[in-house]
Amino acid sequence: MHLPVHIDIAQYSRRVRWFMGFAWLVIMVKCVLVWWAMVHWSVPYHPMWIVAPTLVFAALASMLWLTHRED
Repeated sequence: MHLPVHIDIAQYSRRVRWFMGFAWLVIMVKCVLVWWAMVHWSVPYHPMWIVAPTLVFAALASMLWLTHRED
């Protein structure tokens, strides 16, 4: 099965691209703050249990958004 994936960033307006960039910035800040808080307050779990799913689902949502085409 061959699924051609073509990501054409130019199809999105500047405003939409800035929104996606800002959304990723917020996600990264959240991950850093969660990591810091879990280490600072000695939470008995590794921070990756929170950070990894956040990044995986954010990447999945971004890929679905980038590869979506209106026919």
